[in-house]
Amino acid sequence: MIKMNSLRFFCSILLISILLFGRAQAQQEYGYTDFEASGSREAHQVFLRGLLQLHNFEYGDARASFQEAQSIDSNFVMAYWGEALTYEHSFWGRFDIEASKATMARLGGTPEERASKAETQRERDYLNTLEVLFSEGTQEEREIRYSHSLQELHEKYPNDLDAAAFYALSILFTTYGGRDFTRYMKAASITEEILDKNPLHPGALHYNIHSYDDPIHASLGLRAARDYFKVAPSAIHALHMGSHIYFALGMWEEGTDRNARSFGEAVARQKNPTDLYSGQAYHALTWLIYSLSQQGEYDAAEDQLALIETQVDQYGDANIGPRRAYVGARAAYIIDTQQWQNHHASVVIKHDGLNDFSIATDYYLQGIVALNHGDAAGAENALDKMGGEEEILSADREIMAPRLLRLALQGQIALVAGRQEEALELIGLAAELEGQLPAEYGPVVPVQPMAELLADTYRSLGDADKARSYYEISLQSAVGRERSLKGLNQLSQ
Repeated sequence: MIKMNSLRFFCSILLISILLFGRAQAQQEYGYTDFEASGSREAHQVFLRGLLQLHNFEYGDARASFQEAQSIDSNFVMAYWGEALTYEHSFWGRFDIEASKATMARLGGTPEERASKAETQRERDYLNTLEVLFSEGTQEEREIRYSHSLQELHEKYPNDLDAAAFYALSILFTTYGGRDFTRYMKAASITEEILDKNPLHPGALHYNIHSYDDPIHASLGLRAARDYFKVAPSAIHALHMGSHIYFALGMWEEGTDRNARSFGEAVARQKNPTDLYSGQAYHALTWLIYSLSQQGEYDAAEDQLALIETQVDQYGDANIGPRRAYVGARAAYIIDTQQWQNHHASVVIKHDGLNDFSIATDYYLQGIVALNHGDAAGAENALDKMGGEEEILSADREIMAPRLLRLALQGQIALVAGRQEEALELIGLAAELEGQLPAEYGPVVPVQPMAELLADTYRSLGDADKARSYYEISLQSAVGRERSLKGLNQLSQ
């Protein structure tokens, strides 16, 4: 008799084989979905490719596909729906509502006119979700109403896996004020149901990972992390996404593999490898540098950091991307390796156009390097420039980072000056504030866990018990972090 687990595995493999057989190569490279839409068969195939790219957050490629579908069949209504969504990157907080509205206007000048172009009620219902999204109100108000409209769409068409996937995604990006586990698990349950029916659905795999990418739930996302990059090997973001789970679990080798693949695919798409990198390429590269450092592969990490430095030299004057990536990756590398004499530490980066988070991170690094060179005045100068004076409270780590880093630098300046109680109070406050933030994934934000810094401070003062306690707290959110593990090992020697 075949055991149930074996039978389930056999059925999954059979389903995958059936879905892959006879499908267009483009769909195999981006995953698979089956979305009914009115229009020519040729345009429908191109539309499906765009839809898969949209689920993979390949927005530029998706836009090109949807526009190609329109050029094949100008009456292909859902191609306009898809293009309009390519300008709306709600999960990343990036929007171009005017471009979205302009796309919808090409379909028709009013909601009624646009609805009249749709041949089915389902297509009219899909269009209506965008009428909600691009209506009046703040971005947050419109997103919440949009999520409700997607819920209605999902409930009306329970067998429509794409409606379910878009609804799950909307739950994630309308969870304002930090990660809400109840809402994230609701999104996860929807993606799990989709994957039971279609294990090749890129949106379900993608949003499943986002639902689970925190240290508490990450083990639940291992299946999607393992499968996603195989299902959508042409999607740069899909190649990277598994590392959200692996980083949350401290699985650095696997995380390195995913980001090396993602960065390689991004560069391979460029006309010249030395051209300005895309945002996806920088994202994968900065994560790659972090995981290599956690593995103790410092030379390899520095080689990757040098790639960003070269980009800064070539393109940094006119572009924020290289400078922002370099600031974050360099700070993490120098602090994690404690190579205070490394030449990267002395590279001057222009702050024009950088956000408060990046500016504070760069001045924090300057201050720490100065302290380790015995330059207390240099550290004070960095402190004066870094910002973070306002006593704000936010669930957003990047918003809180300047405040935390300022406290951390003040504390280390006090420690060097011999004011031990003040140092412990300042760094302790930073650790307390960071402890109130939702658990996250990826390279640590801010650039060093405040609990780890507090542990370092206690260890330097000879308090092994408190040092051990705070290293363990650091490792609860920064699982497998090399510096915290090394600190614990040193206490045991």
